[in-house]
Amino acid sequence: MTKIINSKLLAMLMGAWITYCAGVGDYGGAVFLLFFYSLLLWDLNAKKATGSDTSDGNK
Repeated sequence: MTKIINSKLLAMLMGAWITYCAGVGDYGGAVFLLFFYSLLLWDLNAKKATGSDTSDGNK
């Protein structure tokens, strides 16, 4: 999951899609995509902080 979130290809595709959405005037799609990606980053950083991908600490 980390490699997908941090990939340059995903960033390029998201940037292109956001540019397209802004170009056609559909700002809701661009805002949703940015919000969804920020949630993925937040979840990834929360998992890094705890050192585990489970909420109860069991591996």
